[in-house]
Amino acid sequence: MSFNDSAKAGLDELEEQGYTVNVTECNTDETQYEPQLRTAAEKSEIVIGVGSELTMIGEIAKEYPDTKFIWVDNVVDNYKDIPNLTCISYKQNEGSYLVGYIAGSMTETGVVGFIGGADIPVINDFYVGYEQGAKQAGKDLNKDVKVIKGYTGDWSDTNLGAEHAQDQATRGADIIFCAAGGSGNGAIMKAKDLGIKCIGVHQDQRITLGDGQYADDILCSMIKNVQKSIVDYVNEFYNDDSKWIGGDIFYAGSDGDYVKVAYGSEDMEMLVPDKVLAALDQQMAKIK
Repeated sequence: MSFNDSAKAGLDELEEQGYTVNVTECNTDETQYEPQLRTAAEKSEIVIGVGSELTMIGEIAKEYPDTKFIWVDNVVDNYKDIPNLTCISYKQNEGSYLVGYIAGSMTETGVVGFIGGADIPVINDFYVGYEQGAKQAGKDLNKDVKVIKGYTGDWSDTNLGAEHAQDQATRGADIIFCAAGGSGNGAIMKAKDLGIKCIGVHQDQRITLGDGQYADDILCSMIKNVQKSIVDYVNEFYNDDSKWIGGDIFYAGSDGDYVKVAYGSEDMEMLVPDKVLAALDQQMAKIK
């Protein structure tokens, strides 16, 4: 119920609109990534790759010049030389700055944590925004805020997420931002036992994780709206082929509502105080 499911929701929406959609779950068998991409290219007009592991997508796109490829949340080094490939890159630092500002405003210990799935550029982009937001909140409130971080090295092991949360809670963190997919969910599941709060990612996890059973443990979520970016971009160039920006990057940020903060459903108790929300509005205006 995080990044990959947000992408899947986008494909489901496209299917509802009349597109023929086939979804392949790569799982963790790296030997299957290339053949699965080739099979998709042979059967499809558009191939949407989701996951940083699909590093070979650029070379495969060159093999199938008549097929359009989209790589979500990653950028191929030589993307300008591949006109049938578009890379979607999110301004996750913007949304992470905002939830960092919330964490820095609400921490009672002066220590906030960050759990990433891997030590890679896209996750570190989450971190730098989060750290800057937390420290800015501390500056605005005239208090010291320390940010600690760790990487699970895995996207699905909830036990690893729980272990990292326990370690950071022991070091004083009372709010932890989890940008680690399924492993990050383990931190949220452990939050109540640790007496901490967490910040979700990619979807409004107060609603989606465990059908809302962890809503009291999640202050808010930083949504990287993978679903909307896929649907918007595919529809835009499908209706007007000149809108295809192959050999380039589609940057999805807060200006297109692709990156934002979510607080749960209307019937859930708001855990972020009004004064913090008011200060956050000012920060959002500065970003825009």
